[in-house]
Amino acid sequence: MTTAHPGHHDGGREASARPTPKEVLVSILKRAVLPALVAFGVLVAIGKIIMNVFDEIPAEDTLSRDVAGWRTASLNPISKTVSTINDTWFTIGGSVVVALVILVLTRKWWLAILPVLAISLEASVFVPVTKIVNRPRPEAERLDPHAPPTSSFPSGHTAASFALFWSIMLLAQRIPNVLARRIVQVVCFVFPFCVGFARLYRGMHHLSDVIIGALLGMLCAGISYAAIRAAERQATERADGVRG
Repeated sequence: MTTAHPGHHDGGREASARPTPKEVLVSILKRAVLPALVAFGVLVAIGKIIMNVFDEIPAEDTLSRDVAGWRTASLNPISKTVSTINDTWFTIGGSVVVALVILVLTRKWWLAILPVLAISLEASVFVPVTKIVNRPRPEAERLDPHAPPTSSFPSGHTAASFALFWSIMLLAQRIPNVLARRIVQVVCFVFPFCVGFARLYRGMHHLSDVIIGALLGMLCAGISYAAIRAAERQATERADGVRG
């Protein structure tokens, strides 16, 4: 038995309508892919401005060295664990596992694809941007020395974490149990910030890399969810038209 809650109902009938694959695909192209293309252009411009206009923002190297001074024997392994959770293959595998869990629990394939969609958009923007901007990593001791030396902008780990966990947070609005819903939402809201700090703490990214990565991940989660919601609304309008 479920109780009335605006987050759980999430638009009432829209949440229970069954959009067609075509409706979902068209909505994704219009409301997710196109904004992601715009984001790609904006991020390249921001990255070039940081590199060429602000001379890579030298003050950020000072900040990175200051943060490195906060390191302790107990925090170092914790930061590594938090950071590793959003390594490429962990993130891809995690999004697939989450998608399968959502599919089993809801039987709604269009909801299940949301985490995978958000991660796919994030990676499609992040990979070319980092290669084009080619920003060096901070001039501070790096705790992950085998990482590529010229892929600092934006922070891919941070972007992927926000894309994955915030897409789950948005879907969690539909969990009927209040306590379970709140736990999932709080964990998914907070954890990406921990990843961002871990990347800064480990000397792998400048502060601006982390901030832009976070904004990219938030955007990918938001536009992915908006695209799925729009497809649900279209399906509801179609069903209402048939009943009418």
